[in-house]
Amino acid sequence: MSGYKVSFFILVLCFISPLYSQNHWEDYIAEKNIGSTYPIFGDNVNLRDASNINGKVIKKLNLGSSVKVLTKTNQILEQNSVKEYWYKVQVGEEIGYLWGGLIADYSFPFKEYLVLCKNLGIKTRKLELKIIQDSKLLSHGSWEVGPMSNETWDHTIYESKQFSPSPNALFAIKFLIFSEIEYGYSNEQIFILNSENKISPQFSWNPGACDPPSCSETWLVFPKDTLPEDKKISRKLVKGKDNAIIEVMHSFDVEDPNQHDYYQTEYTWNGSLFQKKEK
Repeated sequence: MSGYKVSFFILVLCFISPLYSQNHWEDYIAEKNIGSTYPIFGDNVNLRDASNINGKVIKKLNLGSSVKVLTKTNQILEQNSVKEYWYKVQVGEEIGYLWGGLIADYSFPFKEYLVLCKNLGIKTRKLELKIIQDSKLLSHGSWEVGPMSNETWDHTIYESKQFSPSPNALFAIKFLIFSEIEYGYSNEQIFILNSENKISPQFSWNPGACDPPSCSETWLVFPKDTLPEDKKISRKLVKGKDNAIIEVMHSFDVEDPNQHDYYQTEYTWNGSLFQKKEK
């Protein structure tokens, strides 16, 4: 078995296989940051005067309404396998309580839209997205991505016009996936919005992972991009291809400076999705 295959096999064992066994993150509950502002993920949500479902309703909140998290309570509620704390929040001049499962974990604006992201918890291992305009839901969906943390949310909006015919939008959401060996590693999921503004997941990739001595790092090369040559790590120049995203993975051994293996995956855009082609 080649050095690359050995390294890659070790990485698979370390970062993928453990996700399906009993793990240290099973009691993890995603939390909101105190003092931060979040949009409401549900619609017609009840703001209550106490941190339980029997509390008096102070106000009804629409999808996308902004709330400021003041404090986390000790009260926990589980519904549909989603377990979260209750929070004391402020909405305008009103102060009340909301269950965290009704609050988005991350959001970002795009054009005239707002993208809402929700970690559905350790039991479901799913990411749920909603695309809204004002308070109107345009598209939503959920996908199994693995056990997620709420610590390192991020996003990237890519230029969709470099693909033909162009999707309405091309963006990626980055999040932390728990790992058995290390605390966690970043994963980026690519999405498109089609002409009807419906969300469609494409592919995910891991910018880097390491369980010494075996490590890896990865780059995406878009049509107009060039990944330059790097003689120190034996990386050859990679030019972008029309209507394709090239994923370049570098597998290496931190104890052997001469071991460098490369693997490419090409995702070709066919007008509706990116089709995977391995090399």
